[in-house]
Amino acid sequence: MSANELAVWLGKSMVFNGLDPEGLRRLGGIGREVALPADAVLFEQGEESDGLYIVIAGIVRIYITAEDGREATISLLEEGEMIGEIALLDSLPRSAGAAALTDTRLVFVPHKPFCELLDASPKLSRQVMLMLCERVRAANSQVEQAIFHDLRYRLLVLLRQIAVIHGRVEKDLAIVDLDVTQGMLAQMLGASREAVNKQLRALAKEGRVVMDGKQIQVFKQARL
Repeated sequence: MSANELAVWLGKSMVFNGLDPEGLRRLGGIGREVALPADAVLFEQGEESDGLYIVIAGIVRIYITAEDGREATISLLEEGEMIGEIALLDSLPRSAGAAALTDTRLVFVPHKPFCELLDASPKLSRQVMLMLCERVRAANSQVEQAIFHDLRYRLLVLLRQIAVIHGRVEKDLAIVDLDVTQGMLAQMLGASREAVNKQLRALAKEGRVVMDGKQIQVFKQARL
């Protein structure tokens, strides 16, 4: 992707769509495209930040790692979403790791020029703040569900969210055709793979979901 093409694409992304043409040209000139195969690590939790990434195509898994090596996937980010902005803004080590869930293309924007643009553009600063607010609200929702709802409820909500954001909706079905393993679902729910498997089998037996190979179909009328 050329610098001009990159500038045009960035202008359509949710973070940079309010940036003036000159700012977009600067970003197009300093940004570079990065390609990652599925399962490749973009960066690890605790690493120093050298910049941020915006997803062009594909899906990136954001995860945190415990001291004993266990991982928990906390979100899946897709086209137009920003990765690594927290460490870039507070200059602390990265608060989470990131890895490609599918073959992925990203734009990398180095730390210094991005911060210079942020200082010079109130509109860009506001866009970044709004995106961070959206992330905080999503985190609060995850905490609320973990505290007040059982695993079955949280599993149905998660499957519907993945289907709407990363899958497709057809008639009475929300279809998860992304290759999300039961282990990854368990990580995102803070549960064991065995517990998730048990709930999926129970939901299938009740006719709330249909499991067809790697695809999971959730009936819209399945009650939470």
